[in-house]
Amino acid sequence: MLSSTECYRLLKEVDITPVLEILADLKFVGSGDMAGASPSYVTIPSATLPDAVDHLVQSLGLGGSTHRRFFRRLEPGQGIPVHVDSWVPADANLRRFHLPIVSHPGIFMRWPDDHEQVYLMPGFLYEVRYDRLHEVVNRTTSERIHLQIDQIGATIGD
Repeated sequence: MLSSTECYRLLKEVDITPVLEILADLKFVGSGDMAGASPSYVTIPSATLPDAVDHLVQSLGLGGSTHRRFFRRLEPGQGIPVHVDSWVPADANLRRFHLPIVSHPGIFMRWPDDHEQVYLMPGFLYEVRYDRLHEVVNRTTSERIHLQIDQIGATIGD
């Protein structure tokens, strides 16, 4: 679990080969007009995903139960504006994990009030703060695809 001073934590390296093999088969839809910005593209959180994705999520050893898991794709040059995910109740015991699948060192997640930013490297599992002001900055010609997992009662990293 992240301490009160941490915005993110690198947890472990993950073999993302099974996801890379099915990436072309994923259906992305425009979703979430994020603060007036053009939509990012996601697989629908409630959608059925290939078995390889669920096997991968299970193999991560997060503990607890998966509330939702989906892929978020940002097109080249597209970021996510500064926001706080205030829709999550404070007592939900929800932790957010990102598993970058495709990215570029020039794309980073940033917590402006905490003066923190990080490039989330593909093939590594991260826990990130969603309850603090954060954004994704992408001024590159590369896309970014992450598997986002919201887990209730996770025990990894405790």
